[in-house]
Amino acid sequence: MNTEPQSSRYSIGLAAEVLASEQSVLRLITRNTPLPELLVEVCRRAETLLGDGASCTILLLDTDGVHVRVGAAPSLPAQYSAAIDGATIGPAAGSCGTAMYERRMVAVEDIETDPLWADYRAIALPLGLRACWSVPFLDDAGIVLGAFAVYHHWPCRPSDEETALLRDIGNSVGLAVHQDRIARQLAHSEEHHRLVVNSLSEGILVISREGVVIASNPSANRMMRVKGELVGRRLSTVILRKLREDGTPIEPRDWPSRRALETATPMLDYTVGFGLADGDIIWVRGNAVPIVRPGETRADSVLVSFNDIGPVREAQQQLRYMATRDALTGLYNRRWLGDRMRELFGVHDAATGPARVAILFIDLVGFKKVNDTAGHDAGDALLRSVAARLSACAGRYALTRVGGDEFVILVDDCDDPERLAVLAREVIDAIAKPFAIANNEYWLGVSIGISVAPRDGDDAVTLMRNADSAMYDAKQRGRNHFTFFTAQLNLRLQRRFAIEQSLRRALASDMLRLAYQPVVDARSGRTVGAEALLRWTSPELGPMSPAEFIPVAEDTGLIVGIGQWVLETACRQAAEWRRTIAPDLMLAVNLSPRQFHEGLVESVGRCLAQTRLDPSALELEITEGVLMNDTDTVLPMLEALTDMNVRISVDDFGTGYSSLAYLKRFPLHNLKVDRSFVSGVPDHHDSVAITQAVVAMAHSLGMKVTAEGVETQAQSWFLQQIGCDMQQGYLFSRPLEASDYARRLGAA
Repeated sequence: MNTEPQSSRYSIGLAAEVLASEQSVLRLITRNTPLPELLVEVCRRAETLLGDGASCTILLLDTDGVHVRVGAAPSLPAQYSAAIDGATIGPAAGSCGTAMYERRMVAVEDIETDPLWADYRAIALPLGLRACWSVPFLDDAGIVLGAFAVYHHWPCRPSDEETALLRDIGNSVGLAVHQDRIARQLAHSEEHHRLVVNSLSEGILVISREGVVIASNPSANRMMRVKGELVGRRLSTVILRKLREDGTPIEPRDWPSRRALETATPMLDYTVGFGLADGDIIWVRGNAVPIVRPGETRADSVLVSFNDIGPVREAQQQLRYMATRDALTGLYNRRWLGDRMRELFGVHDAATGPARVAILFIDLVGFKKVNDTAGHDAGDALLRSVAARLSACAGRYALTRVGGDEFVILVDDCDDPERLAVLAREVIDAIAKPFAIANNEYWLGVSIGISVAPRDGDDAVTLMRNADSAMYDAKQRGRNHFTFFTAQLNLRLQRRFAIEQSLRRALASDMLRLAYQPVVDARSGRTVGAEALLRWTSPELGPMSPAEFIPVAEDTGLIVGIGQWVLETACRQAAEWRRTIAPDLMLAVNLSPRQFHEGLVESVGRCLAQTRLDPSALELEITEGVLMNDTDTVLPMLEALTDMNVRISVDDFGTGYSSLAYLKRFPLHNLKVDRSFVSGVPDHHDSVAITQAVVAMAHSLGMKVTAEGVETQAQSWFLQQIGCDMQQGYLFSRPLEASDYARRLGAA
């Protein structure tokens, strides 16, 4: 090969061949010829240009930048290609490995002697390879992509013309490899994006300005129930209509995708209903983003992404339903009532006038007993039956369940007291009829409080509070009463609230005290015991009558704590008096119905143990109502107390049930004749007859009798004559402070 320097880059003939070869390679590139095929063609054309038995190869540098791969070597022995495939580049890695490592052309004249081939000559020489010229090719960023090499079977060096040819061929190969890598990366990226889009649960659509679907993913097809190809179809043939959240149709020009196209502005996070071709409606939350080409302001397509929120929407609707409904009865609940009342008050102003709204606050009487004795299943069934009857009474008005056994009828656009009274009577009559539950009949009553806006309140909270207050007043009157809220009632309730608050402070601050009314032996007149009576002077309200503050304590539950305090204080005092003054003293303590709970027996036992009071010295007074209202609960407690040697007395006997059956059934020790009978003796025949009967009956059952409210000597003499065992009243003494009672005992 001619090695003399040339005055020009190529000879005229070679230049034409080189040009033709480059144009051929470019045509192959533009035709997207596969890279392996293109590289082989480059090698063959280069071998033709170089002549003299030249063998060409193209090595590609792996993405790790270290290892080489044989891209094409059509004239080299296959075993040689296999041997160098995977070799590493470096400063002494043959011609190609060194050229790529040092980023320069490397022309080795004699492989046998050149140190760059020390590690590879044993592979090349047996195959007759003696010279190797290699030029690296790079991409636009200067990154080495591989090397083009020429092998000869004799030692030789390249001429300037051959060097230029190698560089030009290397540049062409570099272009082809770079283009192929870009195409592969683009294809990989497109495939990646396609897989991502197709794997999304979110529906994806690309829609042209003409409304034709340009692209879609499987999720979109699935959600819109499209079988077959969606691309190329008009969207209007799949989605026939779109709906707002309230169900009203959206005009096509106002569809979010159309608005995004027309305004070139994204429409984000909207909710619409798709009316599909099969007649069904799916609800979606979506985004519509216009696609605007660089340099343009007008969008020619829009990308729509959407999620099926049907299950979420149904769940939200269910949650909204559950949030405003009572789970047991299906009626509206307290939250809905509050929202509805605020809404009714909110729509009225100075122009429309005040809201004409009324509240019937209904409390069931007797339900707790059914629930406690028959069980919660029966109680739940009973509440559902009550709800059905109340619904029939309420008619078009809203009925709500606001508590365990409390209901409210919200009467809108009505403030006529007579109409409200008629409705209240209908409720009373409906609930008064027996309820048949699980082969049992149950009888309930109601207490109803009525408040009317704007007279009784111009906001929801006030109107509800006043209806509740009126209901409480109705409850005090007995079952099956209704009460309208009044200013006077409000004053009474304010007084009651003040008593409650002051009583709470008194209990917490130990401001209560006990008085002791002597009980005397009817025959000897000797003081044998006392009844502990609660007394209280409020710092804010002054001296308080037990008749006023005890009912408040009962209703609020304070009586439980007060009763425990009374029991402990009385037992402690009685134990002291028995040790120091009167060893046989008896002390009576009243028990409230609210104190009959699971811990009563244990509480009494602890109190006796702590105060070291003989149990036989303690007499617990209960009312007839306690015995009759909850027999199954009370009887075991009384038996346990009796087993402890505590005495049980029935207070105010004759004013309640007066049933001989319960006198025989319960472990009772003493009957206290009510003052209403004692006051009539010995002058009134009825009082005389009743009192005599009570004494005779008690004695026949082995019980003692105490007469309450004895005020005259004539009463005392008569009671003594008929055999009454003990007497108590102002004739003997008013209730005394502890110190005064102690002096009385000491003087006796």
